[in-house]
Amino acid sequence: MVSLRNYFTITIVMCIIFCLFQASGVATEMLNDYGENPYIEELEELPDRNDVYDIKQSDKERQRESVLYLGAAQSPVSEMTQNWALYTKRGMQSFDSPAEYQKLAGRQTVFDMAILDSVSIDWESEDTVNCLAGLAAEGTDLVFAGLPDVSAIEKNRELQRILGISSIREEYTTAVGIHLYEGFLLGGEQIYYTEDEELNEKKQDMGLTFPWYTLASGTKTYMAGIMEEETADYMDYPPVIWRNSLESAFVFAVNGDYMEDAAGLGLLSAMSAQTKEYEIYPVVNAQNLVMLNYPGLAKENEEEMMRRYSRSSQKVFRDIMWPGIITAYRKNNLGLSAMMSPQFDYEDDNLPEQEMLVYYMKLLNEQNAEAGLSGFCISDTEPEEKLRQDDRLIREGIPNYSFTSFYAGELSEEEISSALGNGILKDVRTVVEDYKGNGEIIGYVSEQVTKQAALSNGLKYTYREDFRNKCVETALGYSSVWVDASKVIYPEDDGLETWRDISKDFTGDLGENWKKFRAFSGTTVSECDSRIRNFLALDYEVKQEGNKIFLELDNSGEKTWFILRMNVCCSDTSNDETRRSKV
Repeated sequence: MVSLRNYFTITIVMCIIFCLFQASGVATEMLNDYGENPYIEELEELPDRNDVYDIKQSDKERQRESVLYLGAAQSPVSEMTQNWALYTKRGMQSFDSPAEYQKLAGRQTVFDMAILDSVSIDWESEDTVNCLAGLAAEGTDLVFAGLPDVSAIEKNRELQRILGISSIREEYTTAVGIHLYEGFLLGGEQIYYTEDEELNEKKQDMGLTFPWYTLASGTKTYMAGIMEEETADYMDYPPVIWRNSLESAFVFAVNGDYMEDAAGLGLLSAMSAQTKEYEIYPVVNAQNLVMLNYPGLAKENEEEMMRRYSRSSQKVFRDIMWPGIITAYRKNNLGLSAMMSPQFDYEDDNLPEQEMLVYYMKLLNEQNAEAGLSGFCISDTEPEEKLRQDDRLIREGIPNYSFTSFYAGELSEEEISSALGNGILKDVRTVVEDYKGNGEIIGYVSEQVTKQAALSNGLKYTYREDFRNKCVETALGYSSVWVDASKVIYPEDDGLETWRDISKDFTGDLGENWKKFRAFSGTTVSECDSRIRNFLALDYEVKQEGNKIFLELDNSGEKTWFILRMNVCCSDTSNDETRRSKV
């Protein structure tokens, strides 16, 4: 039997516990300022396109590095090289051919690196190889962004000498995988092959068919094909990326198309670092997880949602997708941004619910995540009308909130430019775009609004995407993983595949493949915008005095980040190992 005194004691303790729990909930509610966007700033006060660093005459006094490009003016390699020069603050000169360059060679300074678009160069001309030999003799490192045809290499012994090729073992061979060796790209060694046939089929999209060259002594291989065990010894596997050493210069060769997209940015940065005792270069330092078209606030595709999930799309977003998103988010260091799509279909009778808007704004704010707006819809609604309807919803539900980030979806450049600065998008400072397969990852979409590419598909993360991600991390310290929620609500297959099926590798991939880049910062897309602006406007100078390295910045006092890469001895061609890569 409980005494009266004990009864009151128990009652008081229960009341205290109840009050404590209630107080925490009330405090969370009161302190959750979900109705205001902390990233709002006057666009006129931020660095804009006019502030982007450009090579100036005074840079000659600083001995700013300069790049020579030889090849077609309009090509994927040319575009990638231009962006790399912009990001790394290098000067760049372009010529359609080595012959054109030689006509003006007497008026040119010595270049640090020459990048060759092999596809557009005439390798039958003797002057071509003579020009490259002359550049190498002057100390210009050569980069073959793709190789000439096997027949052109086979007929030209001098070209073989420059490339470090001793013989052609097979004109074409097919590997089962690719081995990226340690010490080249940030993130270290990676084997793009698994004996799990189902997993390998899902992820394997690397180029596996290419010529098999036997390299001469003095070369160093950075990436090679993986052959079946009985075919060859692993030491003789066909090289994919390698370096040859001439008397006064290094020659890098890429046996494939890896230099034609954003991967080329990281390959050039890694190659540049391999030629020096040390290299310091700026990076964006931003790791983003972007949920595209999430959340949706209206009931969508109800019949299909009931067939697959036995619930409405609103409950799929809330009860099925959100727990998986948060689990993946908490297990990595990427910042979270949700580009919400109030409606997918603006021509049906299902309107978005303001209660759901407030609910998700609170959830996102509790996770320090950013709420942006998506321009995506599946109906034929004009972009202006879609944005007007979104504006009405937002103004009624959270009248003081202004979006600073916008996902362009399938909008054209003209539609984006027309929409920016008006109505609900008047405070937008950055636009998230689908990756277009080129070398431009960050930049400006207008005079005052930046753009950033959503680079990696979180639900279908393939080997090629992992390689590209490592390259972009190496060049820019930047990553943007995207997950498109519209594909869950409007699936493209006719089966019963659900979010649990398509996302089962999502959490594991994020935790495994990004753990090597934890030194970089997780950011929302608006935080990333600030870093992009500062990165593009940055000017700097590196000096060495004795055993000390001095870094001088001209960036108006804004915070910036650099990577320092050091080599044990860049003159030793057989033991040139990258000792460490620091952020």
